[in-house]
Amino acid sequence: MAIGHCKEKTCTFPGRVRAICVFLFLMCSRLAFGAGSAGTSGADFLEIGVGSRPLGMGEAFTAITGDINSIYYNPAGLGTVRYPVLSLMHQELILDSRFDNLSVAIPVYDGFLGLSNSLFWVPPFDRIDIEGNTSGTVKYYNASGTAAYGISLGFMEVGLGIKYVYQKIDTLSIHSAAADIGVLKRMYMYSPFDAPTRNFSVGLLLQNFGTRALDSPLPRTIRLGAAYSPTKWLTLSADMIESAITASDLYDFTYGFEESFRINTGAEFTYLDLISLRAGYRFNDAGTYSFGMGFNYQVQQVNFNVDASYSDTGIFGPVYSFTVSFKLMLKVITVEDTMEAEKHYQEGIKNYVKKDIDGAINEFEEARRYNRYHKNVGQKIRDLKRLKDLMKESEKLEKELEKYRTY
Repeated sequence: MAIGHCKEKTCTFPGRVRAICVFLFLMCSRLAFGAGSAGTSGADFLEIGVGSRPLGMGEAFTAITGDINSIYYNPAGLGTVRYPVLSLMHQELILDSRFDNLSVAIPVYDGFLGLSNSLFWVPPFDRIDIEGNTSGTVKYYNASGTAAYGISLGFMEVGLGIKYVYQKIDTLSIHSAAADIGVLKRMYMYSPFDAPTRNFSVGLLLQNFGTRALDSPLPRTIRLGAAYSPTKWLTLSADMIESAITASDLYDFTYGFEESFRINTGAEFTYLDLISLRAGYRFNDAGTYSFGMGFNYQVQQVNFNVDASYSDTGIFGPVYSFTVSFKLMLKVITVEDTMEAEKHYQEGIKNYVKKDIDGAINEFEEARRYNRYHKNVGQKIRDLKRLKDLMKESEKLEKELEKYRTY
């Protein structure tokens, strides 16, 4: 691939400098973050994970719900987000390279719209000619902008992400586009402990399917994940990831545990939504284990999360990430509010089981008063009011039929 030109003895982008860039480009994304593909792809930086929470859980995040990082791991998960969020992430990588991400998720109609911009870059460095003289600076960065939308259909969630990819390597510019398509199914799996109502989820994602980056395909992948919460304070997750860059990748998957097939596992322990401890392990990957933790803070009327992660990258040593997420809520939800809302929510469920529709509606409205973002309580209130109206219509019809029976 020619990415420069030479004239006489001066080379605007000599081979050794180009080799450094290619090394940065490939090693940081492929080795440090475990692409592991048998095929050769372009725009490998798209495989760098987004968000300190997913990184701390070994990137086993395809089936995780209620998180803004679903923009990257499965846009269908946006259909389970409860409140608007703004997230900023920074990561110091190997050889002075950096990765930054800015994401926001806002409610649109009955789902959530997520906007994300990622930038993988190195500080400008000297361009050196074949005689060792400096002849300017080289700019090297890769960016991707994503617009994703996820919505709940009741029985499942669906999502779509569209991304634009731009790469700048000195004088060379590369443009490409891709799409992510995801689905998510939530259900209840038995647990002997006090578990969430829908504590088991399965997700499927087709990622980075689109145009080519110059002469190479994008790093297409297929992710299948599952997450299980046996209690309200513990979540276990696992992802099976298969590269789909070449036909041989898919053959490897059907044949066995080959180089293009990976399994990521993760766990998260959360106490009262205040502090979280995370761990993950990646099988058949350049990296192996990861750890992370998160804190939920409230300062006056600002509610935000601070997350950090540590990832092992094999021969390249550790990599750290740091993320701050702001909850863009009209009213700050305290721990006391959350607990009170949950109490009224459970009472609403009990009243519904006892067929006390009015009592259930009242309890759900109380839950919403304490926490307007509590699960899908708004949808439950609408459904119960609709059910109440249908019951009234049924009573009217029954009275009309009773009149005809008397004749």
